[in-house]
Amino acid sequence: MLKVTSFDFTNDGNLIAEIKKDYDFIRNKLKNSGFASLTGKDGKWIQARTKGIGHGSITRAFYVRKSLVKRIFDNSK
Repeated sequence: MLKVTSFDFTNDGNLIAEIKKDYDFIRNKLKNSGFASLTGKDGKWIQARTKGIGHGSITRAFYVRKSLVKRIFDNSK
């Protein structure tokens, strides 16, 4: 760990709305099209990717994209 810092998402209401949009999109896609329809391409800031090792894994987890991590660190300076 290099640094501990805080980041207040309320300072950027648009970012919160975009993250919620990603979450809602992925959630609705799962509900309406099934588990197999989820891909790592879904979402601007977060994504549902395979959790297991290798291709063909049937588990998924939410991941934060590098661009969001970068934005958090850039805004916390």
